Amino acid sequence: MGEEVNLSVISGNDVHEKPPLNGQKEWHVESTANTAKLSPVPTVPFYSLFRFANGFDYFLLVIGSLASAIHGASLPLLFIFFGDLTNTFTSFGKFSSCNFNYTLCTEALLFNGTESEFQIIAEQARDLTGNSIYSVYWFIYIGLGVFIVGSIQVTTFCFLAIRQTKRIRLAYVKSILRQDIGYHDVNSSGELNARLADDILKIQDGMGEKLSLLIQYICMVISLVIVAFIYSWKLALVALSLTPMLVISTAMIFVLIKKYAGEEIEAYGSAGSIAEETISAIRTVVSLGIQDEQSRRYSVNLTKAREMGIKKGTVLGLNMGFTYLTTFSVYAITFWYGVQLIIDENDPLDPGDMMVVFFNVLLAALGLGAAGSNMEYISTAKVAGMKIFSVIERVPVIDIFSEKGIKPENMEGNVVFKNVEFSYPSRPETQILKGVNFKADKGQTVALVGQSGCGKSTSISLIQRFYDVAGGAVMIDGNNVKNLNLRWLRDRIGIVAQEPVLFDTTIGENIRYGKQDVTDEEIHKAAKLANADNFISALPKKYETLVGESGSQLSGGQKQRIAIARAIVRDPKIMLLDEATSALDTESEYIVQSALEKASAGRTTIVIAHRLSTIKNANKIIVFHDGQIVEEGTHDELLENHEGAYSNLINSQMNNKTENSVESKNQGIICQRLTKLSSKTSARGRSNRNFKRRETQSIKSGNEFSGNEETEEDVDEEEEEELPDAPISRIMKLNKPEAVYIGFGCFFSAVSGSLDPINALIFSAVLTIFTEGNVEEQGHLSVLYSCLFLALGATAFISNTLEAIFFSKSGTELTIRLREKAFRSVLRQDIAYFDDHRNNTGAVCMKLASDASRVQGCTGTRFGLLVKNFACLGVALGIAFAYSWKLTLLTIAYIPLIVLGEFLKMKLLLGASEKEKQAFENANDIATEAISHIRTVASLANEAKVFQTYTERLKEPFKSAVKKTVYTGIGYAFSQCLIYMTYAGIFRLGIELVESGEIPFEDVFKVLFAVIFGARAAGQNSSYVPDYAEAKLSAARMFKLFDSEPTIPSHSDEGHKPTIDGNDIKKLNVSWARQQIGIVSQEPVLFDISIKDNILYGDITRTHTDEEIASAAADANIHEFISSLPEGYDTKLGFKGRQLSGGQKQRIAIARALLGKPKLLLLDEATSALDTESEKVVQEALDKARQGRTSIIIAHRLSTVMNADMIAVVDKGRVVETGTHNELLQHMGAYHRLVNAQLMS
Repeated sequence: MGEEVNLSVISGNDVHEKPPLNGQKEWHVESTANTAKLSPVPTVPFYSLFRFANGFDYFLLVIGSLASAIHGASLPLLFIFFGDLTNTFTSFGKFSSCNFNYTLCTEALLFNGTESEFQIIAEQARDLTGNSIYSVYWFIYIGLGVFIVGSIQVTTFCFLAIRQTKRIRLAYVKSILRQDIGYHDVNSSGELNARLADDILKIQDGMGEKLSLLIQYICMVISLVIVAFIYSWKLALVALSLTPMLVISTAMIFVLIKKYAGEEIEAYGSAGSIAEETISAIRTVVSLGIQDEQSRRYSVNLTKAREMGIKKGTVLGLNMGFTYLTTFSVYAITFWYGVQLIIDENDPLDPGDMMVVFFNVLLAALGLGAAGSNMEYISTAKVAGMKIFSVIERVPVIDIFSEKGIKPENMEGNVVFKNVEFSYPSRPETQILKGVNFKADKGQTVALVGQSGCGKSTSISLIQRFYDVAGGAVMIDGNNVKNLNLRWLRDRIGIVAQEPVLFDTTIGENIRYGKQDVTDEEIHKAAKLANADNFISALPKKYETLVGESGSQLSGGQKQRIAIARAIVRDPKIMLLDEATSALDTESEYIVQSALEKASAGRTTIVIAHRLSTIKNANKIIVFHDGQIVEEGTHDELLENHEGAYSNLINSQMNNKTENSVESKNQGIICQRLTKLSSKTSARGRSNRNFKRRETQSIKSGNEFSGNEETEEDVDEEEEEELPDAPISRIMKLNKPEAVYIGFGCFFSAVSGSLDPINALIFSAVLTIFTEGNVEEQGHLSVLYSCLFLALGATAFISNTLEAIFFSKSGTELTIRLREKAFRSVLRQDIAYFDDHRNNTGAVCMKLASDASRVQGCTGTRFGLLVKNFACLGVALGIAFAYSWKLTLLTIAYIPLIVLGEFLKMKLLLGASEKEKQAFENANDIATEAISHIRTVASLANEAKVFQTYTERLKEPFKSAVKKTVYTGIGYAFSQCLIYMTYAGIFRLGIELVESGEIPFEDVFKVLFAVIFGARAAGQNSSYVPDYAEAKLSAARMFKLFDSEPTIPSHSDEGHKPTIDGNDIKKLNVSWARQQIGIVSQEPVLFDISIKDNILYGDITRTHTDEEIASAAADANIHEFISSLPEGYDTKLGFKGRQLSGGQKQRIAIARALLGKPKLLLLDEATSALDTESEKVVQEALDKARQGRTSIIIAHRLSTVMNADMIAVVDKGRVVETGTHNELLQHMGAYHRLVNAQLMS
């Protein structure tokens, strides 16, 4: 295998800071590895969020605010009447315990007065119904009022927010579209799109229902505190004494949660980046056999996520536990001191007044916390508003929506550069053009040539006025482009770029993007001129065929011709061709070049190209070097200056060619023509196509294929994924290692779930203190019940904390385990798995991130919540039935409504539904695509069309959201009024049962509080339960991945390991076989690790010394460059090696391939994407690398194949010819035709 045999296979085929709008700042916590510090975040004033509001919006704001304020102030009324009922019941209970008998009551120390006084008071107390029925009615009246104002409150604010955010969305998208290209150079499309998707929703939260809840809670807290102080300022102060502790602890917990959550998200993000990096480069990963190494990198980043997830869960548990502890402590101190005030003869307090103060203070504290939570939404909205409005307010100098500027009747197409100087706004210190002067007269073809970065493409951009020059002027027909109307200018320019961008719509619509009012007939005519009509007409749906995202359903040549048709249909006066054929193979280039020549006829054409086939016939060739024009003339004129820059470019390219091929005397006329052309021609080509597209084209005919081979169903329909069953037993097995944690978690869930109903027993028992005549006994009982409350608080603290710890441990471990297992399962799949569109990089990464988390909904966490719910309801119903089965049956009827009400309320608090978010995301697709391809949109002057389309797309989700506001308002109002109705119903029946003597009065309170506390807890817990069906669906997807067996098991140790050739590759051990192979592809993939580690990926079978690494680098002509770096071989390369140039990346890839001393070297167009200088250096490295190895080369350039020991010609997936270069030329077959096609081009 070490014999030097070169087999050549021939196939036919660049952070923008914005000042605050008003200088306002918020503060947020920035956490680093060593410190946490406060840093200011610029915000907008709150009122500016409503900058797009009109009179009707302000009307909605006023009405909604009034409704929110009334709603908040209504809660104290509930407890005022509840206090009256408490007084009525305790008075009845006190006298009924002595049968309303004066003697018995005085002996029991329940009354201290005359008998006549007793008769008056006792008779009044005896009429329980008469004394309490008015309070029951008031519950109903208040409940109805709450329903009305609650509906108005949420509906108006939601409607207001939707109206505002619709206008904000439109203004934001329009502003992004109108920004100049310089703005987009320093602001990534991903960031701009993310703001559209996320920040506007944050603004909507801050001005919608969350704002209404904030107003409600603020008014509620104020009114509750006022009422509490009116009834007893002493008791109110005592009850409020613990509130600061709750506020301070909550604030501290919030900071910790934010810190841990941020670090957890960062860790998951790092792991996600590795996953994306790995899967997007799966062919490189598999060819290098580094699946295990990448899996280890992935797992290392998940380790911190595991640690932070458990810490976050622990802190959340502590927060919940401390909240319960503080709440029960408030119970204890309030009831103890309240009883002291009641039995104090100098300053007596009624039991009902004590209850009013207690409930008002308790709910004021909870309301303060709720207000703080909603205030966070307001702060977030202000920060998001800063980001959004800074874009909206930015008015660019180069404004496509501006009507200013000259609009001449006609454009002749005379282009003149007058002493143009230019630097990119993102790099003002680097001057790109330095006094450039040239002109292109009407109808001329002018070619711009030069090395990469010399200013050619910049000139093209300036003609379209993507930027304004720093000095000099760009003139068209004697007018400075600055003075021309921008839309008028761009409408008269056609451009075809190296990588044409097509939009995710039909072929016909893509051509129509060139001119909005074009007819179908004109579209067909343009397609014919672009040599595209034949292949389009062969498609099942012809011009209605969807091209896919970025034209993914079409080949490079097909996309290019559609782009040409799009340019032709504009009937431009100026045609700009920016390396329009360099990414194509020979046959595709020939067809596209023919189309370009047709398209350029009669137009001023400016061409950027490296291939002489596209420039040698130009009227004028302009040579750029370092931002200056160094030569100008025709092809022949420039070649006359043998020492000139143009000749040097030709010579540099020719130095990369071998000259043995021209020495043969038997090549005939074809070789003679080749020799003649070799003295003038550059065969270089640039290809930025992705690996998948190149692979697809490599098995197709040398002739341009005529249609997309995918079926109509493949293009237009998304197949429904077949998923296996996901039984709960198998899902539980996934969490089996954490069974002990789940068991303890369920136990503490049951304990914490039982506490609310038990609290009802103690709470109700407190009221019986006032039926005790012995003052000393009342004091003892108050201490006892206060201690019981404290005991409940301590139990709640322990159980909630431990429950959270155990479940965060089990849940986090499950998520990490699933991510790791899923990632390893993905990496063991064969390449065909990734060719399925459902398994693209984004889809697989999404599965790793989301499915792993969702599966928790079927395991420990879900069971814990179910246990808590059942324990809560079970204990509550047990207590209730034990004290009054009649009252319990009535209460049970309310349970489904209470649970439903709490669920609806929590859904509102949790924000917009996924369905609603998805609806707006679908509408955002058109804007996202346009922003991602803003240069194409700007070139076509299609900003207005995109904006119009986006506006239309926004109508349906807007209508749906408006409809939802009514349902949301009614649902929230229902949840709020239900508690009033429940109190009314239960108290009404309780009055009858107590008055008839069936149950003592305290049992009414026991049943009421037990069931209501239990039902509300169950309702709140249920709202947080992950969707069970969604969790099972995620589990099914995971199982399908785990069970999927690749046809090529790259991780298997089975298979023969030969030492000689002649074995069927299917029978070879895959890992062993790939270790014997080194590969260097056209677009080398490097990983976000050090240079040293990247090179080490070339051989992971053993440990390599630094000397071996340096030797491989030296063989690849890259050692000196690496050594010159500050950190040498430890230099981090960044995502996909973005810190390096193409040539540097290529040479590191060569070093990686050479490290393991492979017996077989595969070179897949390894130099075609490089400029002349880089190609020369890399080609030298490749020549060294091939020595002593079997080499297989895939290339279009003759310079890399003419000296091969054997050339195999592939056509439609078959080898049709083999032989040496000379032999194949003499054969006059397929190879001859390929060479001839290159010559003809």
